Amino acid sequence: MLDGLSALAGHRRAALPRPVRRAARRRHRREPDVVAAEAARDPAGTAERLAAVLGRGFDVDRHVAELAGTGVVHQVLHGGPWPVAGGTVNDRVAAFAARHPDRLSAWAGVSLTDPRAAVAEARRALDELGATGLSVIPFLDGVDPADPRHTELWRLAADRGVPVWMHCGQHFRSDVPIDVSAPRVLDRIAGAHPGLVLVAGHGGWPWVTEMLAVAQRHADVHLEFSSHRPSRMAIGGSGWDALLSPAARPVRDRVMFGSTSWTQASTPAALAAEVTRLGLPDATARAWLHGNAERLLARARARTAA
Repeated sequence: MLDGLSALAGHRRAALPRPVRRAARRRHRREPDVVAAEAARDPAGTAERLAAVLGRGFDVDRHVAELAGTGVVHQVLHGGPWPVAGGTVNDRVAAFAARHPDRLSAWAGVSLTDPRAAVAEARRALDELGATGLSVIPFLDGVDPADPRHTELWRLAADRGVPVWMHCGQHFRSDVPIDVSAPRVLDRIAGAHPGLVLVAGHGGWPWVTEMLAVAQRHADVHLEFSSHRPSRMAIGGSGWDALLSPAARPVRDRVMFGSTSWTQASTPAALAAEVTRLGLPDATARAWLHGNAERLLARARARTAA
């Protein structure tokens, strides 16, 4: 299994693998559902506090061993610009990926609040840290990612051939429009920047049908469905009907599993097992769990190594 879009503490969607989740419990004495509720009220502050967990003794060797033990052959670590001991979260996850390059990839998180700083951090991460992708959360920054001010960042990613993971869909920050990074926004970005590889985080829910339409329009738009339980996707009214229907066949080679296992209080392996029970053709299930992400990550590594 390729857990292509999982995340470590410090990524702004606050997704923690099991070892960091244990650390959060031990140091903060709060369960994941409590922290998730806090994230809904104060996403920026929660991200800062979770990033701090990463700076206090996270054992990456143990984490990689646990991944291997559950059948995860590779995992993407999403970073961020927040400070931790010895640098930023981007520095930390890049060091983890450098220590275990066969098991881990680092995608650097950048903030869109300052377009120039975002480009500078992206260049640093790609050129100096060895990052192979980028990650942005428009609702956290409270900005429109399709604004022309961000053209340089998208052009950089397109020219380098690195994927950009973007939160796409519902969020809980009530002072930012819910559709700040809806599928139609990714459509505008993709249309303006041919060759830019976009990964729609969380599958664009609740606009899944629109997300599929956008992916059909743009060959370099992918989607992953982290933060949503696969076991519930086949339930009528879940909002995922379009993804599971024959109408999604043209884009099924660009759909990827993502765990966000902390918010689900479940391991990547358990969540992946739920995918196998969705009634998908075996080839489709294998592609979602492994093949599609493997192809995307191999492409990103090849481009950044060139």
